[in-house]
This record gives sequence, C-alpha cells and structure tokens, in this order.
Amino acid sequence: MRISYVVKTVCIFVGAVVGAGFATGREVIVFFGDLGILSPVFAGILMGAFAGLFMAAGKLISSLRANDRSLAAIAARTGFCCVNVVAVCATVLIFAAMVGGLEQLLFRLTGIRRLGVAAALLCVAAAGGDLRGVGVVNSILVPLLAVMILFLAAKSARVDADLPVAVYPSLSYCAMNMLLGGVLVSKGSGDASAAEICCVSAICGCVMAALLAGVYVVSMGYADFAMPLIEFCRDIGAGFVGAAVAVTAILTTLVGAAKTLRDGFAGIMRGGISASCAVALLALASAELDFAASVDAFYPLIGAAASAVVIGIIPVFFACVLSKNNFRVFALRLRRPPK
Repeated sequence: MRISYVVKTVCIFVGAVVGAGFATGREVIVFFGDLGILSPVFAGILMGAFAGLFMAAGKLISSLRANDRSLAAIAARTGFCCVNVVAVCATVLIFAAMVGGLEQLLFRLTGIRRLGVAAALLCVAAAGGDLRGVGVVNSILVPLLAVMILFLAAKSARVDADLPVAVYPSLSYCAMNMLLGGVLVSKGSGDASAAEICCVSAICGCVMAALLAGVYVVSMGYADFAMPLIEFCRDIGAGFVGAAVAVTAILTTLVGAAKTLRDGFAGIMRGGISASCAVALLALASAELDFAASVDAFYPLIGAAASAVVIGIIPVFFACVLSKNNFRVFALRLRRPPK
C-alpha cells in the first residue's frame, strides 16, 4: 500500500469539502443546530463512504476497454461524463463565491485590496496539469486546519451525545459537500488498489467526523451569529485563530475548485494553458462579489447540483461493475473446454 498516496488523497478530499461555510460554523449550525453531535459525526462517516464510492467508480471507468460497446459500458461512460459536466458547472459558482469571500475577508484583516484575488491566482497556478499541486497545497493546509479546529474544540464546553442520529440532515449535508471532493479523488484513482481505496475512505470518514464534531461543539453556543466559530474565537481571545481557520479552509477549496475548472475547461479549449487563463479571468471577475449575497444566490443551485452528482455516481458505479462482469463472462465463454 502506498502510504503517501493515501495521505495525499485524504488531504485532497478533506481540503475540497471544507470551505467558508464550514470554517465559520454557519452551515454546520444550519444543518445540525439542535440535533446533537452524533448527526454531524454520521455525516462525516457518510462522506468517507462516498469518497470510496467515487474512487471505485473512477478506477472502474479508467479500466473499461476502449472497444467495449456494451450497453453497460456506454451507460457508465455517459453517466460519468454527465457527473463531471454538472460538477464543473457548479464549481464555477463555488469558485466565484470563494474568491469573493476571500477577497472580503483578507481586506478586513489587512486593509489591502485584491489580496484575495492574488491568493486565488496562486491557487490557479498550483492547480497544474495533474493532482500533485493540489496534493502539496492541501497536505500542508489540511493538517493545519485540523489542528486549529481540534484546538478550539478542546476549549469549548462538553456536548451531550445521547440524542439520536438525524439521518436526512446528515444525508443532505453529505450530498451538498461531496461535489468537489468526490470528483477530485475519482480523477487519480485509476491505479489505486482496493486496499488503498478502502483506507482512504475510512480515514476520510474519521477525519470529517472529527472535524464536523469539532466545529459543531465550538459553534453550538453561538447559533444566533452569522459566523459562530469566529465569534467563539473572539470571546476566548483567539480571533486570529478564527481568521486563520476561515482563510485556510477557503484556500483548500479554491485550489481544488481551480483544478476541477481547469480540467473541465481544457476539454473545451483543447489546451491547459488557455484553460488556466480562463480560470484566472474568472477569479479576477469574481473579486467584487459579495460573499453573503453569493451564498444566498448560488448555494441552492450548488446544493441541487451536488445532490444530482452524488445520486448519479451510484448507477455509474453499478454500470461499471456490470460491464466488467460481462467481459469476464464473455471471456469464459470463448475458452475451449479442457480435453
């Protein structure tokens, strides 16, 4: 088993699914405000399971034979293409909202304009032709983010865990946040072994469960605020930690979104450089977006697209399995019986 691959893939996934809403505590409170800590924990476990499903689907798609014209293979390829098209379209909105949010946040912290746009352009540059750039960035930022969130959780009050798990909110939250992470980890899973996929899935589930529980614990006493985690940090005299959490989470999402957009645009523009330039222009155009207004306008659309992608990957996976099994059966029928 390649430990470095497992660690890199976990960091890519976690970095992609956390974002500004997660880092401020707002979306966690909206989904799980009075449901107890076990519901966000269950949502994190579900996210790990779906990460494994996306990786398995990506591996199976890459292993389909080019001359396979069976109905199952055609359905698998078409479905996977549709999943990626929907993901790219929704990622345009995610990327624009994150750039606007980062620009506003860094301007409030430093008083310097266009600092957020400059950081976004660096994310575009880091999201090169493969996943190595995203892996390097997130391998640094995701552990830092995890340490800060767990540090804040350790300073918060204890939470009663006796409440039952609310399944539907957990499923909804999982679907909404799987869009970037699932598509990204499916890209580099072609040569992953079954053991590596299972290991990535298990670790992603544990990490996301811990981070969601930490953010929930920190934010639950500040549910009436727009940014519960930030308010908690101010009250304990660690406002810089709250700002660092928000900036780090936005950057990890931005670099994953830039990679997804670059790959999507490259298929249309037939060139990686022109695709990167298009993503950079989108970053520049998003500088003046108001983050709160963007969230109100974009997130319902993003949520619908994410649900379609998460639901859509299930039949794609089974179509891939069916196609592979058909090949084995066909191959067995061609063999001559032993004399």
